[in-house]
Parts: sequence; C-alpha cells; structure tokens
Amino acid sequence: MSRSDLPASIEAERAVLGSCLLSTDALEKSLETLRPNDFYNNSNRLIFDVLTQMYSEGIPADYSTLPVELQKRDILDRIGGETYIDALTEGVSYTGNIGYHLDIVRDFSIRRKLIAAGERIASMASDYDKDVPDIIDEAEQLLFDAAQNRSSSEFWHVRELISPVLKNIEDRKNTPNLTSTGYSTGFTELDDMTGGLQPGSLNIIAARPSMGKTALAMNIAQFGGRDKNASVLIFSIEMPKEQIIQRMLSAESGIDLSRLSRGLIDSAEFEKVSQACKTLSKRNIYINDSTTLSAMDFRGRCRRFKNRHPDLALVVVDYLQLMSSGEKRNEGRVQEVSDISRMLKAAAREMNCPVIALSQLSREAEKRTDKKPQLSDLRDSGAIEQDADVVMMMFREDYYSSTENNDLRASVAELRIAKNRNGSTGTFKLTFMREVTRFYNHGEM
Repeated sequence: MSRSDLPASIEAERAVLGSCLLSTDALEKSLETLRPNDFYNNSNRLIFDVLTQMYSEGIPADYSTLPVELQKRDILDRIGGETYIDALTEGVSYTGNIGYHLDIVRDFSIRRKLIAAGERIASMASDYDKDVPDIIDEAEQLLFDAAQNRSSSEFWHVRELISPVLKNIEDRKNTPNLTSTGYSTGFTELDDMTGGLQPGSLNIIAARPSMGKTALAMNIAQFGGRDKNASVLIFSIEMPKEQIIQRMLSAESGIDLSRLSRGLIDSAEFEKVSQACKTLSKRNIYINDSTTLSAMDFRGRCRRFKNRHPDLALVVVDYLQLMSSGEKRNEGRVQEVSDISRMLKAAAREMNCPVIALSQLSREAEKRTDKKPQLSDLRDSGAIEQDADVVMMMFREDYYSSTENNDLRASVAELRIAKNRNGSTGTFKLTFMREVTRFYNHGEM
C-alpha cells in the first residue's frame, strides 16, 4: 500500500494543532493522548514535535511563540511558514471539541500501525529462514504494540471511587469467616497477613537453592484458591512438566516422591496415586515448561491464556532469574532482571490476577553467622524488592545442620514476610514434609 493510500484525517490533525495553539488545556490533553508519530502529515508531525519540546522545556506554546521556535530550529519554511500556522488557528472556532478530534487522529494512527504490522507479518511469513514460533511471537508483539493506546489520562474524583470500595468493605464485613479476599494460599497465617494474594499483585518467594520454594509455590497452585475450578497457569523453566506432575501426585497422595518416580510402590500405594490422579485432574492447572522464556513470550502467552480462560486466578513463574528480557542490549544482568521484574508486575496488573515469581538469593547469607535471608540478598537486582507487593523469604535451619537426618520426614520452615505493601510483616512457621514435597500449617501434622 502506498503512503498516499494510508488512512488519515488531515482536517482532524489541523483541528488538534489549532486547538493546541489557542488553549493550554487543549495542548495538555493532546500531549497526554498523542505522540508526534501519530500525525500522518509531515508538517503537522513536525509542529506537534516542537510543541511537545516547548512544553517540556517550560516555553509558552501558542500561535505567536510557535513561529519563533520553528525558526530557531530551521523548520518554519519546511512546514509552510507563518501562513500555515495562521490557517491552523483560523480553522478552529471552539477548542472544546478537542477530544473528538483527538480520537480521530489516534484511531487513524492505530489503523496505519496495524497496516504496517500486517505488511511486516506477511514479509516474515515469506522468510523461510525464520522459525514459525518466532514469527508468531513477533507478530503478536507487533499487533499488541500497534493497538496500544496511551494510558488513560482521566482523573477520578474520590466520590466516584468511594461506593465500590465501601461495597467491598461491606461484603467482607458480612462474611466474618472470610480470612482472605484474594487468592487463598491454603496457609492460615500467610492468608491472615496478606489477605490472600491480591489481584494484580507481584509476589516473590525467595530462598537459597533446595530450601523448598518450588514446593511451596506448587502447593499454593495445587491446594490454594477458594474456587477450586479457577484456572492456574504455571511457567516451569527449570523443571520439565512431567516432574511437576510427579511432585503434585506425591503431595496429593502422600507417597514418597523418590519411590513414586521410580515406581517402587505397592498395590495399596498405587491405588492412592490413582485416586490422586483423579483429584488432580479436576483442577484447572496448566503448565508451560519452555526451557527459555523471555519477557515478551511470558506476557504474550499470559494474554493468550487469559483470552481462552477468563477465570485465570494465579500465575506462577519458576524462576525469575531464568527468564530473559528479550532485549538485545549490553546493559548487564542487573538491568535485565530489573526489566523482567517490572514486566512481571505489569503482567499481573494486566491479567488482574496475582503472579508468584520464585527468586534465588545471593550467597551473602552463607557468609553470615545468622544465615536467615534478608531483602538485600535478593539476587541481581534491588528492583525486585521495589516492584514486588509481597516478598516471602524461606529459611530452614536443618538445611545448614551437619547432623541433618535425611530420613526425618518433617522439617520446620520459617517463612518471613519481609515486605507486604498492603499489610503486616512478620515470621511464622510451616511444616515441610520433604519426601512428599508438601507444606502444612505448623501444628497440623
């Protein structure tokens, strides 16, 4: 498609620019809604770019100051001189219609981006050197980027927000036995402290290797949730899906994982495993075990899953440091992990469900006499702590004990809520049955 055939409304673009030159309110609303590249006409695009720069530099932007700034940048003649600017303002009789014209300019801009994305997708599909999965991922990202609108610039008066919040409080008041308002983890003290994992929240489970963080996350996915039919999505980068299922069957049946995985079970135990299979099959748990997972892949797959399963209640990522940002740049691993952390938080908000991301801790804890983890031990990036709504840090004393009895079934684990954006912090104990990779409320066993 030639450039002259692309969808656009030059009249709407001129109306937007004319309004900007006559009204500061119109200029501010336009800057919140559009970018220079949203303008199809080259002169209009250059003018809006200069208006954007003037506003950011604190220079008054109107029909008298704009020509001066355009002249300074040697652009005035390129856009048609002061005659063109005069025509822009003469065509506007009422700036209150700015919203209508902004919608037109934005919508045509999105249409052009979609056309460009379609052409790019067609070109990639014809390139037989590119793998189909890579084409699909890039195509989805192109379409998503093209369709993205600017963030809403609406301001909400508190009176508009009070009613739904009060209704939520009333519902909780009328349900006194409800310990969690989000996704129930199945662990009493954790739900009491967090109110359950809240929609849109990023929840970090951090520990040194082999502490049991994967087991805890899988237990929450398998046994948590008040609505047992709600969908749960697990991204397992470290462990293949078959091993995840074996762990879940072991936790459900109470059969030693080591013996179960090798088939060293008797008839009675096999019957328990069969029953566990029936129970587990009723849960809407889905597993993605790609060995590589970029930020783009993660968000795209979550989006596709949400479209198919609107009841998505929880997403689990095992584990954060095995992800990649997908960006080809040389800013170091710390910056990359920061990008991943922000993406996880953004995905949680977009999906409107909690995300649990497992995170490794640095070796600093190993160097201290008191080996209990601290927030500063989060590996690779302080952005994890900043972006997370809840940070849970796991510690087991027997992990460091030289006299640890490997045959001992029960192990005491401390789970410290080191950060809780909307609740209290503190430490409580869980009982970890290592042989069956299952945690229990302390004292239940």
